[in-house]
Amino acid sequence: MPKTIPVVLIIGKQNVGKTTLMKQVLPLLKKKGYRVGTIKYNVPSFEIDHEGKDTYSYYQAGADVVSISSPEKLAVIKKVHQKTPSIREIIRLYHRDVDVALVEGYKKWRYPYIEIRNEWTEKDAGNTSANVLKVTATKDDSHAIPKFSKKALQEIIQFITAKIK
Repeated sequence: MPKTIPVVLIIGKQNVGKTTLMKQVLPLLKKKGYRVGTIKYNVPSFEIDHEGKDTYSYYQAGADVVSISSPEKLAVIKKVHQKTPSIREIIRLYHRDVDVALVEGYKKWRYPYIEIRNEWTEKDAGNTSANVLKVTATKDDSHAIPKFSKKALQEIIQFITAKIK
């Protein structure tokens, strides 16, 4: 029986700091020895391949699946015919060897999640559970990039590692 990979969603409105948080959390988890997968989920469309590359030509010519590999990495581009695969299916196929999968940008699934906001109302801040962590991102006038306090990052790492064990 394959192991169940824990999933933690990183959710929040656009430009609140989801990507920034993921980039800060990844090295902290790696330093603890965890293998981490990431999924940017449910975007309307994306391009990972580029005109002039062989793999692009194969896809444009009609290939349903295109793969490229090297000793360092593997990329797979697969037509999904208007049906986005579930998070579980993506993990089953491509993330089997990780300790945790962090998913950015999809809050409709029932997984533990970290919600980021610039500020919390009293009502929203109090509504919490063991599977929800609410954090605040701050921005100052000199930087457009959201920041997270050292304390918030420690809480986030504790939340994620609790889901792994």
